[in-house]
Amino acid sequence: MDYVVKVADFKDMEEAVAVEKAAMGDYVYVQTAWNYYWNTKGAFLCAYEDGQMVGIAHLAVLPDGAGWFEALRVHPEHQNKGVGKALYRKALELIESDLHCTSLSMYTGPTNLRSAGLAALYGLTTVYEHKEYNYKVDGPKDTHGFIYADWEEAEKLALPLAEEYGNFVSVNRTWYRINTPNVRMLADKEFFYTDGKGSFVCVGTRFQHGKKLFVGMLGGDYRKGLDFAVNLAAAMSIPTVTCTFTAVNTKLEEALKDYGFIFAADLITKERVF
Repeated sequence: MDYVVKVADFKDMEEAVAVEKAAMGDYVYVQTAWNYYWNTKGAFLCAYEDGQMVGIAHLAVLPDGAGWFEALRVHPEHQNKGVGKALYRKALELIESDLHCTSLSMYTGPTNLRSAGLAALYGLTTVYEHKEYNYKVDGPKDTHGFIYADWEEAEKLALPLAEEYGNFVSVNRTWYRINTPNVRMLADKEFFYTDGKGSFVCVGTRFQHGKKLFVGMLGGDYRKGLDFAVNLAAAMSIPTVTCTFTAVNTKLEEALKDYGFIFAADLITKERVF
């Protein structure tokens, strides 16, 4: 079956949300993220059969030029019929002709063979294993004097820890390489906070702002950084703090477990470098 795939117009949200709802039930976020998609570089893709929207996906271009493929959804009545392939082909076409990404990455669960197999078909291979832990916010904590760190300070704090973090920081299951363009972007969005004594935390939300607060990095005294993150979540009435990290970072994992975080998921990232 040949499908028509186009870059969405802003007015396509209602149909896109309907596709996601049909495919994912209550696990939906396209409507919440719609304005975010339209205010960041990339393209929201819609696949059609005979004028009916049957699939969606979002291709984000991260500050360092990497491509991130997310929110791939296919209406149940059209699954296993080539819709996902059509969306991948369009994404790769845009990367080659217009967006010129340095790579294309996506995440999935290690047991999601359909998603992993589709990515592999277009040259994406497994490059990172990740773990995710959650903490149920139980009230305010000590802020330990943490204040906002600007991009210059954030670079000084984060870049030396890149290898320890497997070179990646995750925010709402989007993986950013720990490099100058990405750290500066996160700092500009007020993700970095420091106590001025060597401890810091990278914490914030990408979208779904009221559901989870995401810890991407910690440095120095981890417990102080986690206290600040939990306090920030409590102040924002966010019920859960989540940390997703490369599995090589056993030091961070032990700190999270010691604090009271609970294991939530194993994940993998697949990537193709151009």
